[in-house]
Amino acid sequence: MKKIIKIIIIVLIVGAIFFRYFYYLDFKNQCYIKIKPSFLEFSSQNIKQAIRVLKYAAPEEYGKFCGHIKSINPNFACGGFNGGCYYGENIEKKEIDVSTANSGYLGWTAAVIAHETCHAIQAQEKREMSEAECYQIGNEVLKKVISF
Repeated sequence: MKKIIKIIIIVLIVGAIFFRYFYYLDFKNQCYIKIKPSFLEFSSQNIKQAIRVLKYAAPEEYGKFCGHIKSINPNFACGGFNGGCYYGENIEKKEIDVSTANSGYLGWTAAVIAHETCHAIQAQEKREMSEAECYQIGNEVLKKVISF
């Protein structure tokens, strides 16, 4: 019996660690985002905190993010450190790349998330990829975060 209890406790601890580091869950808003492991960051907490900043400072963009993105790759991508990418090769994948390895400001990471979400929406709606549209959204998010 003690062995079963130990196994259950270990499984619960491993499960809690797994969800803490690799998932963003917001049951109320039905927002479930997988965060891939990163080679550059020990923790995904920067991304999770930036998502929360987006949620409260720019709720409309947060809703778009939750509706159009399923996973975030926090590893170094074409956007470099503190940047992001949307490759769009597999639209069903609904994944954005957001590198936060050197980011000291959560507002910037929230703006990058909104910017890359914009590209995902463009691809899902089969529209032309417009940097101008997505930069404008990122800038608006930054303004909202600052005034929040």
